[in-house]
Amino acid sequence: MKNRKYFNIPTVFTAFNLFCGFSAIVLTAAGKYVDAVWLIILAAVFDAFDGKIARASGNSSDFGLQMDSLSDVVSSGLAPSLLVYQVHLRALGPVGLVLAFLPLLFAAFRLARFNVLTLQDGKSDDYLGLPAPMGAITLSSIVLMYLETHWHFLLPFLVAMVPLVGWLMASTLRYDGFPRFSIKEKGKNRFKLVVMLAVLVLLPFFSHYVVFTFMMIYIVSGFIKTLIALNRSEESEIELFPEKVE
Repeated sequence: MKNRKYFNIPTVFTAFNLFCGFSAIVLTAAGKYVDAVWLIILAAVFDAFDGKIARASGNSSDFGLQMDSLSDVVSSGLAPSLLVYQVHLRALGPVGLVLAFLPLLFAAFRLARFNVLTLQDGKSDDYLGLPAPMGAITLSSIVLMYLETHWHFLLPFLVAMVPLVGWLMASTLRYDGFPRFSIKEKGKNRFKLVVMLAVLVLLPFFSHYVVFTFMMIYIVSGFIKTLIALNRSEESEIELFPEKVE
């Protein structure tokens, strides 16, 4: 973590993440919501790879960690907040404005907590709380599903999911991380690789169904994982905010 080289390949990926978030905001303001959704998803892809590349190349640094989180505040916080506001929440007046602020607020909280815990304990294989990029994709997938199908029940569902996703980002539910690209590893990592490959294969044919379904399953997986841990009498709690972060 002592690498002081600021400009490297991981930082370039982080810059792409930030650019996608910025572009999604511009396209949302222009009313091009579908394009904005895909840019938010693409931003999350760049975010998933910059850390892996940094660790694989030995370019991990405190600077990279902070740069990555600042970029995510834009691409996984501001961009989805503006998207859900423009698509539907602005019709709710002041209440909609407050609701639309929640993804940005809790993404900032989630990323700040992630930085503190990473600097304190190092990188973990799973995540404490819903990762901000996954929260952004969840809300974006609902918007995409609505724009492609025009199922009107998705609009009240979106209203309900906005605060829920915010709570999940700030909660202490555990969520699985990105799989390691190794076919030699068996068990859980191999299963996650198979799921990821299945999503990639189906994505070009049923894009909005695939993204929406995958994200709903991922959201529920955090609850299931916590319930299993509680049933095994492990030290697991569901909290909105941890009592302290040192």
